[in-house]
Amino acid sequence: MRKLFLVLLLLCTSCIQIGSDLQPRHYFLLESVTETPKSYPDNAFTIDLELIGLPGYLDQPKIVTRNNNNEIDFSASKRWAEPVQESLMRIVRENLTLLLPGSHISVSPWESSRTNAIKVKLLVNNFSGKLDGHTQVDIRWTINNPSGQAMQGHFTDRQPVGSSYQDLVVGLNNGINNLSLVLAKKLAGE
Repeated sequence: MRKLFLVLLLLCTSCIQIGSDLQPRHYFLLESVTETPKSYPDNAFTIDLELIGLPGYLDQPKIVTRNNNNEIDFSASKRWAEPVQESLMRIVRENLTLLLPGSHISVSPWESSRTNAIKVKLLVNNFSGKLDGHTQVDIRWTINNPSGQAMQGHFTDRQPVGSSYQDLVVGLNNGINNLSLVLAKKLAGE
């Protein structure tokens, strides 16, 4: 009886593995700037970052690429290690902390913002790219001061991409780091 049970158990595990995805999965993270090209130490702000929009096709773990026909592809084995929206906001926050030392930066809606905070809102239109092509980072931003002054802008960035997903992630990462530099300059009044 015991041998029969072991044989049935072996058969069941074999059946389960037949339908499973055999491709190994590779997980990628975005990283903040490693070297601060220029910081604005005389500008310490209270900032509330908020992501107000992200295309639905990006709100999942699979890395998205585009082809020449403006079609999108979802990689079966290349994935983000954390949700894209959380990763984007974490990197912008870390970058602004380096670029604007002494600033207090919170991320909505996860942290409570202060009433006197400068509101920085980001609307992601595109965050993808094409292997053996280039990245496409397209983000609209607004900065609202507590005094009622507002600035807005449209950030776009294209980075060359080789044939690997690692190249794609590096290009997307460079785009977010460049966005952070633009925001820091605007906040510092440059």
